[in-house]
Amino acid sequence: MGTETILVTGATGNVGHHIATRLRDEGVSVRALSRDPSSKRLPAGVTAVAGDLSRPDSLRDAAADADVAFLLWPFLSAEGANMAVAALAGQVRRIVYLSAISVHDSAPPEENGVWGRVERAIEESGAQWTFLRAGGFATNALAWADQIRSQGVVRWAYGAAARSLIHERDIADVAVAVLTDDRHAGKKYVLTGPETITQADQVAAVGEVTGLPVRWEEAPADDIREQLAAVTGDRAFADHALDYWASLVAEPEPVTRTVEEITGRRARSFLEWASDHAGEFRPHTPRDVVSRYVSLLRRGDIDAAVSLLSGDVLRVAPLEKAGGPAGLRGVEAIMANAQRQNAGYRIRGVDIDGPFPHRDRFAVRFCFDEVNLETGQPSVTEKMSVYAVRDGAINREDVYYHTPPHTP
Repeated sequence: MGTETILVTGATGNVGHHIATRLRDEGVSVRALSRDPSSKRLPAGVTAVAGDLSRPDSLRDAAADADVAFLLWPFLSAEGANMAVAALAGQVRRIVYLSAISVHDSAPPEENGVWGRVERAIEESGAQWTFLRAGGFATNALAWADQIRSQGVVRWAYGAAARSLIHERDIADVAVAVLTDDRHAGKKYVLTGPETITQADQVAAVGEVTGLPVRWEEAPADDIREQLAAVTGDRAFADHALDYWASLVAEPEPVTRTVEEITGRRARSFLEWASDHAGEFRPHTPRDVVSRYVSLLRRGDIDAAVSLLSGDVLRVAPLEKAGGPAGLRGVEAIMANAQRQNAGYRIRGVDIDGPFPHRDRFAVRFCFDEVNLETGQPSVTEKMSVYAVRDGAINREDVYYHTPPHTP
C-alpha cells in the first residue's frame, strides 16, 4: 500500500524538523503539526496544521485522511496518551512512534516508564505500528552549551559513563524509511550511534571541533541531581537519570547496526554530530565572549584566554613604551610586549573585578601583586582594560593604568 500523506508531530523539533524536510524532498505530502503553524522552524513546502498532543480533537482534525503518523510524545508523563493515540488511530492506518532504548518487552509497561506506556496505548489502539527505540540523543549534549560558551568547562556527574549517542539526522533517516514503507509494520527497532563514548570524551570532542579549550570537571552526583530536579520539576526523573548514568560507568550502552541496516549508511559518530553543531558551542555573543574570557583569566589559563582574541587584535596602552599612541597590532606583538613588561618580576597573584559589560564592550579591573626579582621589593600594578568584541572575538583592548606600568 502506498503512502500518500504523512502527519509529523514535533515538526519544529530536532528530529521532526529533519523528518518533515526529508519527506518533502522525497515528494511525499507532509502535514507538520504545530501549536504555532506560523513558526519559522517549519520547513518550507510542507502543510502546517494547528494541533496539540494534549488536545485529541485537534489531532483528529490534523490527521484526517492522512495515511501514516509520526508520533513524538514530549511529556514526562503518559497522562493523556491513550486519548491522543486513539485520535490518531481513528484516522491513520499506522503510527510510527519514537520510543526509547530503555523499553524492554520482558518488563511490564509500568516498569518501562512513559515510553512503555505509550507503546502499550498504540498496540491496543487497533492501528498498525512501528516503534523506533532510540538510544540517547547526541543533541542532549547541547544542555552543556551555556557552560562551554561562557566558561570552557562542563561541570557534570559521571564523566566515565559511556553512551552510544545517536545523531538526530540518523533517527530522521530511519523514520523516513519506515514511514514510507508498510513492510516495517509491527517492527521494534533499537537505534544507536556507531560507538560508545564517555561523557568526558564528548566534551573533549566538542573542544576538538570548535578549536577551543574545553574540559570536563567531575561534580558531585547530588549537586547535579538537585539541578535536574529544579529544571524538570520532577525529582523522580532526576533520580532515574543519575542512577542510569552511574550504571553506564561499568556497563556502557549497547551499540546496534540498525541505522546502517535500514538506511544502507553507517550511523554518524558523536564527533560528526559535534562538528555539525560546533557553532552552537562557540561563544557567539559579546556576553558569551566576556564571560568566557574572564573565567579563563581567573583560572590562570592564559593560553585559552588568548584564543578569544582576534588575530589582528589592537591593544592601545599610551603609558607603555611599546606601540605608543597607535598601539600594538596582533596577538604575537601583544604577547611579546607582555613578556618584556613583566621581565624581572614575579606575579604572586591577580585580583580580577568584572566583567562590566555594555553592549559590545566590557571593562575588567586587574590588580597584580608582584615582587621585583632583583630587589625583592613587592609592588602592586593596577589597571583597567576596556575590551571591544566583534564577530565572536576580542578585537580591541584599551588599557588605563591606575599605577605606572613597568618600563623595560
